[in-house]
Amino acid sequence: MQNINELIENVRHNEQIALKFFDIERCILSIGRCDQFVSTLTKEVQKQFNVPFVWVNLISEPPLAHLVETLEKTIGLRDRVLFTRRGAMIDAIGAGNKTVLMNQDIGQYWEIIPQSYRSIIGSVAISPLTMDGELVGLFCQADQDVGRYDPTAKDTFLLDQLSIKISICLSNVTAREKLEYLATRDPLTGLLNRRQLELMLEREFTRCKSQNRDLTAVFVDCDAFKSINDTLGHNCGDEVLEYIAKRLLKHVYKQGLAFRFAGDEFVFVMPGKSYEQAMEVADSIHDYLHANPLRYKSNLVPITVSYGGASVLSDSPTSYKHLLKIADERLYNYKNNRKRSVPTKVFKFLNKIR
Repeated sequence: MQNINELIENVRHNEQIALKFFDIERCILSIGRCDQFVSTLTKEVQKQFNVPFVWVNLISEPPLAHLVETLEKTIGLRDRVLFTRRGAMIDAIGAGNKTVLMNQDIGQYWEIIPQSYRSIIGSVAISPLTMDGELVGLFCQADQDVGRYDPTAKDTFLLDQLSIKISICLSNVTAREKLEYLATRDPLTGLLNRRQLELMLEREFTRCKSQNRDLTAVFVDCDAFKSINDTLGHNCGDEVLEYIAKRLLKHVYKQGLAFRFAGDEFVFVMPGKSYEQAMEVADSIHDYLHANPLRYKSNLVPITVSYGGASVLSDSPTSYKHLLKIADERLYNYKNNRKRSVPTKVFKFLNKIR
């Protein structure tokens, strides 16, 4: 009779666990953004099962590459999402598609564990996340207690079921965000597109006018771009644009936003920054590109840029379109005034290899 009672108690216990998993699934099924998905998933598991440490490992390559920027910028996801090499994930879970429990030699898998947890955890459950049959991430739960995820005493059936549901939800969220990403981004450089520039400027211009705050827009244009394309080919031209875009992101990050306007023209916008402050950023971008040519095949391709900006407080534009017009005019004044001197380095290089 005691064995039957124990069996009944185990069934009831498993039913309670299954209901908690169902609650988690219900919470994440309707989420459309990856940052909300990761936040809700990890917090719900912590709450439902009293798990001290919960995080998600994701690859930073297709099909998840477009999520990196959003997730890394999201406040509150520190130690909840970790971008990790696929190879390190495979090392942790092997070739199977089942949850792995471990409470020994955890140090050999430090790469998949947030740094702040490494000296604390005693056991961990690692569940694979897949898309189209390919490993794209891990769902991890950990505890200081060595026995919490003891591989010799615990069953992983429910965790395996949960990882399948998480994978399906991740696939859905990724598909939605991919569509949004493609609609708002330039496909070559990954920068926000012109439509997003206009939407952002329209909103911020009105806000800055009403609050008497500054807003600066700066046009950046690649010198002699047509000559680079004609001499070295469009593949090189594309790499030049990507190179400039990466430098824009590096210098503008956390201060504003960068956009591809058209062709070889870019715009970066800095809310709350003066004209002088934005010009300092433009100068630093110019100086870096001038000092660091692009390596293309066996060549070091010189890159120089021209730029011009305008701000709400210093130029008193009547609209965001007027702000862009002033900045664009200053760009071409800058380019024309320096036409003989700026691209000289580029033209000498191109003439040499023709």
